[in-house]
Amino acid sequence: MSAEDFQTILSAAQAGADWAVTALYRAHNPRVLRYLRAQEPADCADVASDTWLDAARNLRTFTGTEDDFAGWLFTITRRRLTDHRRAKHRRLSDPAPDAAFATLSSVSAETMAFTGTLGDEEARRMVEFLPHDQAEIVLLRIVAGLDVDTVARLTGRRPGTVRVMQHRALKRLAKELDRDRNERKEASDGTQRDVQAPGPPR
Repeated sequence: MSAEDFQTILSAAQAGADWAVTALYRAHNPRVLRYLRAQEPADCADVASDTWLDAARNLRTFTGTEDDFAGWLFTITRRRLTDHRRAKHRRLSDPAPDAAFATLSSVSAETMAFTGTLGDEEARRMVEFLPHDQAEIVLLRIVAGLDVDTVARLTGRRPGTVRVMQHRALKRLAKELDRDRNERKEASDGTQRDVQAPGPPR
């Protein structure tokens, strides 16, 4: 939406207009959900609900542009996610389906990152491959669509550090995907040899 439209919607939402709150929700909740699905797929809807409840309670204190709003909203999202994990005392452990990983392996990490085609299952798989701090940087940059400066503020890092971490994460992910592709190819070649090998004479 345009800067003028956002300010109009924001002012109405801060005044309590349901239609304006709904407009903000529809514009920003999809990215919140995708980010949370990658980190806590079983409870993403609950954490998203907590995020929006918190945002609604504090909406009148917010000032800024739509990009600022996205950064503010993801600050709340990360806090609610941290609270949820502390309460649950658990981390993501359910593996993604093999079919989803096959899709991830067929396209380079760099291509998915810069074309915006990283799907929910691929994002989940990425979280499993990468250290938590690197995975969060890439999720905030790619899934949430936040710029480097905003991610730096959210995570308490310098913009240059964020860029370096993202670069290292994508390189590490690419290596893991190449290793998996090679293992799958070797397994497939071995299966074909077994099928083609002649049986014992009768």
